[in-house]
Formats: sequence, structure tokens, C-alpha cells
Amino acid sequence: MTSGILHDASWLVTDRSVGASQGAFAFNNLAVHVGDDARAVARNRTAVAERLGVPSVVFARAAHSNRVARVSQAGPDVPGVDALITDQADLGLAAQGADCVMVALATVDGWIAAVHCGWKGLVEQIVAHTLRDLTDAGADLRGARAHLGPSICADCYQVDAQRAEEVRMGVPEAVVVTSSGVGVDVRAGVQKQLRDHQVESSADPRCTAEDPGLYSYRRDGVTGRQAIVVARRSA
Repeated sequence: MTSGILHDASWLVTDRSVGASQGAFAFNNLAVHVGDDARAVARNRTAVAERLGVPSVVFARAAHSNRVARVSQAGPDVPGVDALITDQADLGLAAQGADCVMVALATVDGWIAAVHCGWKGLVEQIVAHTLRDLTDAGADLRGARAHLGPSICADCYQVDAQRAEEVRMGVPEAVVVTSSGVGVDVRAGVQKQLRDHQVESSADPRCTAEDPGLYSYRRDGVTGRQAIVVARRSA
């Protein structure tokens, strides 16, 4: 795992090196919807919460959309959303991925967000919708900071002309011509969208498809999910 600080919030990015899952999901799968043993996922999630020092973590069940949910207490996965926001301390928020970008964000006035973004999320502007919902909830975005987890690189994420054009229309910076064709750099697209809203960000440079220590749907098909988890602790 890797970890860090955003203002008064802590974040961590999981990997697949240690955990209870087996087989194609070995070892630290955090997703309940991929066919893994539910008891193994529960143990993995408990370990993540303990590592972050919070009683519980709420996970978004990604839908490749621009929908955002505000959560205020522990509970089951939130389906059909790609971002979670809260101003509650001691409550972790998690976005999962196996190639897509996972984002942890924190404001200076105590709000946090966890965001999942693939190519559809770029087109649907999930980052902008998350920032808008934070503002609508009362957050001050001045000085907000974000960290991006590992994601697939443009060389490994080659796309057809139609998909490339869809992404280019919204975020031209994310479309990359490589030696083997046209790829989408979702990380670069998310960073551009964050900059457009004056949000500083750092990023994990690892490519999920190239690193066997990370889950990659494009590489493996049947696989687990890593997560980025963010939380503020009350003490």
C-alpha cells in the first residue's frame, strides 16, 4: 500500500500483495461484485479500515457516470455512483478501480471525496460534478488538493477511432498518439480537469496493466479491484 496526507485527511492506495482473497482475486480484492468470496472481501476491507485508523469505510459501486452521493454514516456500498463526498470525521470513503483512475480529494475546511473515473467519466465530467456537489454542500474549494491512484497508461489503453473522438471532444489532452495507435491517458485527463478548477494534484505513476502487483481488468479480465481510501480522523 501507499499512503499520504491531504490537509488534515489521510489517504491510502491498496495493492494486491497481501490479503485474504485467492485465485484470480489474490490477494487483497476489495470489490464485492466481481465473484470473490464475500468473507475474504470483508476481511480485506476490515484491514483497510484498520490501516487508515477509522471504524468503517463506505465504498462507491462505480457506474461510469457523473453521479455523486453524499454520505454521513457507515453503510453498504453505494450503487450507481462514481463519487462519494462527506464532511464527517472517522468515516472513510473509497473508490475502486482496476485500470480507471481513483481520486482522493480533501478541502481545507474538512470535506473529503473519493472519485472513480474512466474514459466515460472524463466525457461525463465526474470530476466537475464532484466539485460542484462539494460546493453546493458548503465546501470551500480554495486550496483543495487531490491524489490520483495508479491507472492504465495510454500505451496499454489503445482505443478505436470512435472512442478516441468522444474523449477528444471533451478532454483533448487525454488522447495520445502512440507508436501502435491511439490511446487514452485517463490520468492526464483527470489532472487537466482538476487544474481547470484550480485543484492541485499529485499522482501515482504506476500503470495497472504493466504492474503485476496491481489489478488490471484490461490485462486479466477476471480480477479484483484495488481502492483509494480517504478519511479524516477526529483525534
